[in-house]
Amino acid sequence: MRTGTRVLLSAVLLLFIAAFAMGQNTNLLPNGGFESGKPSLWNPEPGGATLTWATDQTYNGSPHSLKIVKTGTGTVSRWISGNMVRYWVDNIGRNVDIKLGAYVKTSGVNTAPANDQARWQLKFWFYDTLGALIGGAPFALNIDQSVATRDWFADTNGVGTVNLPVNAYRMNVALEAGPNATGTVWADNFIHVGRAGAWAGQNWNGFVDADSGWQYWIAPNGGNDGASYFPGSGVTTEQARTGTSSLKITAPVGRPSGELIYFTETVPVPANSAGKKYVLSAWMRTGSIKKDSVFNASYALGFTWTWHTKLFADAGGWNEFGSGEYRFVLKDTSSGWTQYQVIITVPDNTVRAVSVRPRAYPLWTGVAYYDDFSVNGVDFVTSVDENGPKPISSTIPSDYKLEQNYPNPFNPSTTINYDLTKSSAVRLDIYNIIGQKVRTLINDVQSAGSWKVVWNGNDDFGVSVASGVYFYRLATPNVVLTRKMVLMK
Repeated sequence: MRTGTRVLLSAVLLLFIAAFAMGQNTNLLPNGGFESGKPSLWNPEPGGATLTWATDQTYNGSPHSLKIVKTGTGTVSRWISGNMVRYWVDNIGRNVDIKLGAYVKTSGVNTAPANDQARWQLKFWFYDTLGALIGGAPFALNIDQSVATRDWFADTNGVGTVNLPVNAYRMNVALEAGPNATGTVWADNFIHVGRAGAWAGQNWNGFVDADSGWQYWIAPNGGNDGASYFPGSGVTTEQARTGTSSLKITAPVGRPSGELIYFTETVPVPANSAGKKYVLSAWMRTGSIKKDSVFNASYALGFTWTWHTKLFADAGGWNEFGSGEYRFVLKDTSSGWTQYQVIITVPDNTVRAVSVRPRAYPLWTGVAYYDDFSVNGVDFVTSVDENGPKPISSTIPSDYKLEQNYPNPFNPSTTINYDLTKSSAVRLDIYNIIGQKVRTLINDVQSAGSWKVVWNGNDDFGVSVASGVYFYRLATPNVVLTRKMVLMK
């Protein structure tokens, strides 16, 4: 079932408030909502065939596979990857015995091929630091064509071993149909693991479930054949806060410890931005979470961010400067769409990029959906009314007024002053950046005069709220006034 955006009566007002909070800043992430509809890292070369990022047949419940439908002969058709070891060039294990392959499903393929021209194959290219092809040719694995149709398999006909070259700097992978090959083939869960637990780098988006602008990796366990302990994880249309897609992370009870790694590509940060602040935000809904996940940080969900000194180049390494994390406070084992946000600060003028990672910690179990990631710059208020706060007074003001809170930004508490020209019903509420009320400070009849109230950063349930941008709203029968403030922890 797909879930759309909640319709709020105050939607127009909230859009205005959000625009006011963010000014002219735009989301740094090009695909924060997982809506590109294209697999990250993989490129189609149709050659007369039909190539799709398929959902009709997938391995182990994953959302997508790579599909080739080839009805005619005469040209090569393939899905080919970018550099599968792109982040491991600085520390990849070399001269390691590795297992290569993929899980494959066939339907109506030509049988008993006489030569490579008629074969379906998995191919692996290894390049050195100068861009030269190691060995002069790709390492090729023949997909089983002894029968026309076969369900998902990765047997000795589809898996082989190769010694990862000492000077390997780049590896590209392809699902390929020779010029005279015909039929339909799906490929999923591309295998690249060191035998007996040896570290070999492993594939990025070998599970073909990352959307454009994102990278997906699952660490193998004990050098096995790449089986995932996060079945069904990846970009899915099962749920969506906006659009049609979200990121699903699922981890069954009893799985071995370990993590799914899902990163954005590095995105640029303006030069000389030390001290610049951004609001990192994401929406999430959960279901069937193990109860320990609510109370134990080792079982938690969250997100992390990493600062980089360079934008990623295809074989340029990670170039990490520093990172941070934010673990969510979950109040129950399931929830509807909830926004989580944190303020992040550029740590140094050498930082040129940032990447974001949804996080499921090693012992977490359950189902979670992430959507609508954003990294937005914030123009912080750095001063308050130069005349300072007004004292509490019964003197009748000439006009209704809502003062800027002080201090701002604040931690752990802040003071809000306001003026009333007549005795009236008064309501003073705190809202988060997406318009959800988090705290009612005043809901009473008050006399004319100058008033002040202190907010300690807690919501209506006494729970400390997260760092971020908030709005306070004064409402009387005669006027409604709104200002923004920033909580920093």
